[in-house]
Order: sequence, then structure tokens, then C-alpha cells
Amino acid sequence: MTGRRTDKDRKPAQPWKKKLNLAVTVLVLCLGPIMIGVGSFMINADEELARTGARTTGTIVHFDDVTKASQRRIQVDFTTPDGSPHRAFAAVDHDQHPVVGTDVPVIYGGNDPGRAIVPGYESDGEWFRGAGVVLTVIFGAIGVLAVVLMGVGALRGFFRRRGTQRVV
Repeated sequence: MTGRRTDKDRKPAQPWKKKLNLAVTVLVLCLGPIMIGVGSFMINADEELARTGARTTGTIVHFDDVTKASQRRIQVDFTTPDGSPHRAFAAVDHDQHPVVGTDVPVIYGGNDPGRAIVPGYESDGEWFRGAGVVLTVIFGAIGVLAVVLMGVGALRGFFRRRGTQRVV
């Protein structure tokens, strides 16, 4: 005889494990849409800052031209009218090649100069929204595939039960 022994009672699954599995599944499925929402919120905040913020000129003081997109960032130092120095960071696209020492425009919050953007360069919100879309597509496709497979299994079981009932 092959297969698993069935003469012993199987140990029932612990209810907290089922709840933990469900919580992790829901978290993974919601992670993409949450990231899309956070990214969109960040992009909208940057657009609002671009419309209402104070403008100045900053200097690119650091840029690493690396191949990993999430690490291609510039550091821009700028000074507000009161003379205090500040720093802004921006993501750099692969087709952009900024040069250290170049002057670039900076838009900062009048009440909060620590919140600044560098027009012409990407905001971090674009990365969040893009990663959220990718995660949503991946985990959404896995979820749809799982539902389809469970549905096919349920239909096969239904038709098998129905077929055996007619034979008898």
C-alpha cells in the first residue's frame, strides 16, 4: 500500500495559523494599491509645491552614475533668502546626465525649506507608484490564477459527483 497513513486522526490546524496566513495574504494583496496611493499622494504634494513654493537656484554637489535606477540620485545644495543652507535630493532618469557643479532650479516650501523639489527630475512618488503598479499586477495575476484554479477544481468535483450519481 502506498500513500499516507489514514488510520490515525490528523492533527487539526491551529486557528491562529489560519488567521496569520489570511492576514499575510491580505497584506500582500493590498501592498501594491497602498503603494500606488502613497505614490500618487507624494506626486500631488510635489505638484502643489511646484505651484506655490518659493524658487531659488541650487548647485548639484553629488551624483553617482550607477546602473541601478533607485540609486541614481542627485544632491542639490541651496540657500534660502535668510542665508540658511539646505539640501534637496532628486531621482535621476537614465537618459539624464547631470554634472556636479551645475546650477539647477529648486522649489521649496516657504514655511518649510527642508521640503524641496528639483524641477526636471523625478520625485520619489513616481518610484512608489510604479512599484505599486508592478506589485499589483504580479500579485493580482497570482490571485486571479489561484481563483481560476480553485474554480476549475470545484467544477471538476461537481461534475464527477454528478457523473457517479447517474451511473448508480
